Formats: sequence, C-alpha cells, structure tokens
Amino acid sequence: MAIFFAFLSSIFWGFGGFFAGQASRRGSLLPTLSLDIFIGLFVVVPLALSIADTFTLRDFLIGGLAGLFGMSGAAFLYAGMKKAAYVTVIPVSGVAGALFPVLWGLVDGDSLSALQVIGIVVGLVSIALASGVSPQTFKGPIVGLLDGLLAGLGFGGFYIVIENTSSDTEPWGAVASRVFPLIILLLILCFIKGSVKPSKQAFPFIVGSGLSNACASACFLLAVNRGLLSITSLLSALYPAITVVLAHFLIKEKMTRTQVFGVIAAIFSMASITVS
Repeated sequence: MAIFFAFLSSIFWGFGGFFAGQASRRGSLLPTLSLDIFIGLFVVVPLALSIADTFTLRDFLIGGLAGLFGMSGAAFLYAGMKKAAYVTVIPVSGVAGALFPVLWGLVDGDSLSALQVIGIVVGLVSIALASGVSPQTFKGPIVGLLDGLLAGLGFGGFYIVIENTSSDTEPWGAVASRVFPLIILLLILCFIKGSVKPSKQAFPFIVGSGLSNACASACFLLAVNRGLLSITSLLSALYPAITVVLAHFLIKEKMTRTQVFGVIAAIFSMASITVS
C-alpha cells in the first residue's frame, strides 16, 4: 500500500507540476500560490473529516511545519518556471527532492536490500533522464536551475517532516500543511500594494494545480506512514516523468531518446523496489 500511494502521489504531483508551469506563465507568484493552496483545502479537509481516526495538536503542528517547507519549495518552483522552461526547473527539483530524503532516511536507520539500493540509484538516474536533463537542457538561465534546486530542498524538507505524523491522524497533517502557509501568504498579501487577484487566464490552471497537489500530499502522507521514507520519497519524486509525458501529449513537446530511456529506467526502478 505504501508503494501504491507513493506512486499515486507522483502521478498527482506530475499533473500539478504541469498545471503549475502553465499557471506561472499567466499570473503573479503570490496570488497564484495562495489560490493554489486554498483550493487544495477543498480536497484534504473533507478527506480528513471522513477517514481520520483522531486529531492531535502535535501532528497538526508537525503538518504545519512541513507545509512551510512545501510552500517554500512551491514558491521557488513557480519562480523558476517564470524564468526558465519548466521542463528544466522541474527535473532539478525532482532529483533534489528525492535525494535529500533518501540520504536522510539512510542516516536515520532505514534498512535496504541490495535490489532496493539498485532500484533507488536507477530511480534517481531515471528522474533526470525522463525529465530531459542533458547538457543541451542546461543552456537556460542559471537562476532557473538554482530555483529548481531550492524547490527540491523545500519538497525534501516536506517529505522528512511530514513523516513524523501518526497514521491515526492522517490526513490532518496535509490539512495543516496548507493552512499554515496560507495564513502566512494572506498576511503578506495584506501588505502588498496593487492588485492581488490571480489573472483570469491562470485561474483554470491554478485550480488544476491546487487539486492535484492536494491529492498528492494526502497520498504521500498515507504512503510515508506505511513504508520507508527512502522508498516512498523516491517513488513520489518520479513526478517529473509524468510532467514530461503530459507536456508531450498536451502541448506537443517532443520526447528525446534520453527521456524514453528514463521512463523505462523509472519502470525498472519501481519494479525493483516493489519486488524487494
């Protein structure tokens, strides 16, 4: 079940990344991010009310702290995609977001089989390959790549912190991970002069991003409370491959041979981890 929910979160985050990339080109950062987070509450709050066994302030606060990391990651991701192609920024965030929790999990005592180690290594490589990372890809602005790296660190921090919640309170942690950042963003918007409304052109994509990311967060919380952080974080971080496939079919971006090999490597990685 942990592997299933982790992979499901990667699919939702893949859709969310695609929608976020489209929204970032059509609206300003803070209003877009705020509405994205707000819309997600319509998914996670009913889910928490219906399936959570209990509510604890401890797990709610942990979820809120995780949300601050996630908000930082999303902010850098949105900012990066305004400066560079999102097929460049998203891969960097995926690699960093996967590697950081894996290393943290190993330091924290996660025990892995030889096949799982191979699967993790291949999975990390597949994230880069399937997302189109190559010398040609990195011709974009270096600031976009830096934003991608910082986004990945933020997402990695979210993975690590949210793991400390209890399975009895899920998905209240996902609710808190959106409530706390939303409060901060609304306070910031109160002090900003000028229009703080998202653009009409960005609105449909913001809705898609908010719903997708909320579902992804809930699925990841279900996964991380049932499996190893190093495994669940890796599988959830395969979302760049999903984004690339969506871009190929929806906006007609061509997939390179490297990206095709990356998708095959990702399938091998998931199979290796699952079999183990």
